[in-house]
Amino acid sequence: MIDNGPLPTPYSPQWVRLPEPYVDAVALRLAAGGVAVLDHWNDPMDPRDATVIVCGRDGGRLRFVWDEESGWRYGPMDDEGWAPLEDTRYLPCGLLPEPGEVAAAVRDVLAGRGGGGCERPRFRSFRDYGDGLDARLAAYSAVGAV
Repeated sequence: MIDNGPLPTPYSPQWVRLPEPYVDAVALRLAAGGVAVLDHWNDPMDPRDATVIVCGRDGGRLRFVWDEESGWRYGPMDDEGWAPLEDTRYLPCGLLPEPGEVAAAVRDVLAGRGGGGCERPRFRSFRDYGDGLDARLAAYSAVGAV
């Protein structure tokens, strides 16, 4: 077990950045597997979420978004950079799957083998401080996980 020390206070700058190393690890794993990652970033507020943009098989862009309540979802991006809600699908990976599992699911989507569901899962609330998620996110920073 990794001792991450004390966890950041909710809504502190360190707390809102906790997902960054996890999403960095996902983007690196995707790129290492041959997926064209066009961009990725953290969005720190209610719920905390992060986005990874990849090149789709048709040359279009797909937006994969992780959030702290529902896990990973994706959709095709329109010309303005949005993914229409009616086209959003949720990957069946759970709340915080390992980066390799996310990369495999993304590759399946890109190959037309995966789709995910349109119903939003809710694994937790963004207000569930102290439920273990922050410690799991902090572990990616502690070990530089990929």
